[in-house]
Amino acid sequence: MTTVNAARATAATRGAQASLPTLREGARGASVTQLQNLLRNKGYNIAADGVFGPKTEAAVKKFQQAKGLAVDGIVGPQTWGALRGTGGTGGTGGAGGVSQPPASGGGKQVQAYVAGQPRNITVQSVGNGQYLQADAARNFKAMQAAASRAGVNLSATSGFRTMDQQRALYQKYLNGTGNLAAKPGYSNHQNGISMDVGGVGGYNTKAYNWLKNNAANYGFKNDVAGEYWHWTFKG
Repeated sequence: MTTVNAARATAATRGAQASLPTLREGARGASVTQLQNLLRNKGYNIAADGVFGPKTEAAVKKFQQAKGLAVDGIVGPQTWGALRGTGGTGGTGGAGGVSQPPASGGGKQVQAYVAGQPRNITVQSVGNGQYLQADAARNFKAMQAAASRAGVNLSATSGFRTMDQQRALYQKYLNGTGNLAAKPGYSNHQNGISMDVGGVGGYNTKAYNWLKNNAANYGFKNDVAGEYWHWTFKG
C-alpha cells in the first residue's frame, strides 16, 4: 500500500510540474514571478518583477548548469522540478537522490542580505531556535537525520542572522573579542544558507569526517578555512 501511495504522490507531483508553463526570455506574468522567487530563494540576485529578462535568463542558466540540466535558459518540467525540490537532478554537490523531509516548524518571511543588498526570503526552523532558507533547511534536516543514523549527533547553533545580530558579531570581531565575522550585509548567515554546526568538535573527529564524506550529498560545504563548524548550503 505504501508503494502504491508513493507512486500516486510521484504521479501527482509530475502532473503538477507538467501543468506549469514553459517559460523563456520575453515571458511575463505570475508564473515568471513564481520562477524569480524560487531563484531568489536559492541565492540568485534578481528582481521578482514578473518579467523574464536577460538577468532572469542568466540566473536560470546558472541554476541549470549547477544541477546538471540542459543549459538553454528555458524553464520546462525538469527545471521547474529542480527549483521546487521535486526533480531528480544529478548536479555536483546537489541533493539528487536524497530524501528531503519537510523542515520542522512553519516558514516565515525575513529580510535577508546578499552582497549588501536586502531581499525577502522564506526561512524554516531547523531546531534550537535556528532557521535556514527553506531549501537549505530541508537539506540540513535530512543530513542531520542521516548523521544520527550513523551515530553522529549534529545540532544547529547559528543559522540565519538578522542585521543587528551580524553587526554585534562583527563589532566583537573588530574589538578582538570574537571569532572572524563578515561585514554586516555580506555574511552567508544573513542569506540563510550558512549554519554553524554543533557537535563537530574539531577536525579529524568522527563527526567532521562524516560531514567531509557526506555533506556534499546534501548540498553543504565547509567553506571557511579554520572553521570546522561552518557549513554553507551550495544547492
